[in-house]
Amino acid sequence: MALGRYQETSLTNAGTLLEGGFRMGVAGTAGVFAGGSLGTVLGIGNLTGFTENIEKTTTQAGNSDQPDMRVANHTLTITFDLLEFWLPSFDLIRGGSLDVENAATAPTYLTGGTASTNVLSTGGLNTLAGKAFAFENTGIVNGATVQTILIAYLARIEQGLAFTPKTDHDTDPVMVMPFTLTAELDTSRTAGDQLYIIETELGV
Repeated sequence: MALGRYQETSLTNAGTLLEGGFRMGVAGTAGVFAGGSLGTVLGIGNLTGFTENIEKTTTQAGNSDQPDMRVANHTLTITFDLLEFWLPSFDLIRGGSLDVENAATAPTYLTGGTASTNVLSTGGLNTLAGKAFAFENTGIVNGATVQTILIAYLARIEQGLAFTPKTDHDTDPVMVMPFTLTAELDTSRTAGDQLYIIETELGV
């Protein structure tokens, strides 16, 4: 339910409500996203979760009974659903190194007269390449377009494909493809800017 107008106008920082979904894109590095590009747009879908995980450790300095809290591991869990059954996007999400993916090739197993097919096959102890992922939200605040973007610098899939087909007569018959990513520290970047970045025009 939308907030009442009185609630919107009583915000401590005006124009800071993030509403709606996100466009999703993937690229080899976050630098591709500079200047407004989303790299390869993954298609219609929904960002369903963005959770920062901080694992702490304690070290105790000599002659002190007060341990210093430190970060032992710093990761990010991202979950999203895709609606477009598009195998080239699946391959990109999975790092581009896990599968054999071919577009517009002659079919081997289909017999319905298809002239060309998209093909993705997988299986094997391959490397799992990391990718940069961007999630962009566009909204209207006081008649002006404002954008927010979330970028994970280095992320890899956490699980393989998992989807549940629906019946033709389902209220919403479109099958959803869920994905889970774990972003890790990109140690080639400066400490403090190694996991993700958020840039927003909300409230500015």
